[in-house]
Amino acid sequence: MIPESDTLLNVSAAKLMMEIAPALPPGYAQGGASTLAIVLILSAQEYARGADTRIWENARMAELLAAGGIDPGPDAASNTIPDLNLANNARRAKLIALQARVEGETGDAARQREREILAFLKESADRRRLYLPAL
Repeated sequence: MIPESDTLLNVSAAKLMMEIAPALPPGYAQGGASTLAIVLILSAQEYARGADTRIWENARMAELLAAGGIDPGPDAASNTIPDLNLANNARRAKLIALQARVEGETGDAARQREREILAFLKESADRRRLYLPAL
């Protein structure tokens, strides 16, 4: 069995937090090791769902942009995180422009589009939420 990256990150975090950090002198080194352990735990969570989150975001932003009359641009070249991020960043910039435009418009259609954008942003933040374990 080949362990997944999130497992390796969590095992490394536990080793840092439970064995290495307590063996270091109190202060900077101990705090640094503990902080690194927390970063590893959060990285493991991002590894587990990062691509799925970006694929959903990219698809939803494409829908919102198209509904607002804006070309969403090309899809990601692949489902790797760097490629998904390139498409995500380009679409986010266009979504910001669409949101700014809609906020300056009047009427029910503009308010509906604004609500849809805000609902997307909320769900996106929820999907990207990371959790600190009880230590």
